[in-house]
Amino acid sequence: MTIFQEFLVLLTIICGLAACTSTAIERTSDATTVPASVTNTYSEPNLASSSSVYFSYDNYNIDSIGSEKIKTLASLVKKNGANVRVEGHCDERGTREYNLALGERRANAIAELLIINGVSSNKITTVSYGEEKPASRGSNEKSWSKNRRALIKTF
Repeated sequence: MTIFQEFLVLLTIICGLAACTSTAIERTSDATTVPASVTNTYSEPNLASSSSVYFSYDNYNIDSIGSEKIKTLASLVKKNGANVRVEGHCDERGTREYNLALGERRANAIAELLIINGVSSNKITTVSYGEEKPASRGSNEKSWSKNRRALIKTF
């Protein structure tokens, strides 16, 4: 085995231990459609607040408010035949890798609930942005609570 092959095997093992996957975390190149404001916060002017589900610290469990939003969205998606992209986000605490994994778990939790409510899995894609696209800048609970979210977009 060459040194390069050994390196790839070692990298695969480390990545597996760190709970990161190369297929589930998707990076998109749609930066032109997701503008950032002057304050470097992530925002989309046409995004309804009902498209966001918020999470508690270090958690990916969906509360009753989020469940109701997802059930309503699932019926609309089924009715209109739309595709769904779920974006997982985190606050700034934790390492980049940990936050990417937590954002992925949040997006997957939403996707699973959409599937349970009748949305076809081939209509759903998930992506984790971790802490990279905050909705609110600041190192306090008010900002962090706005950043611990999943955005659900239909197209």
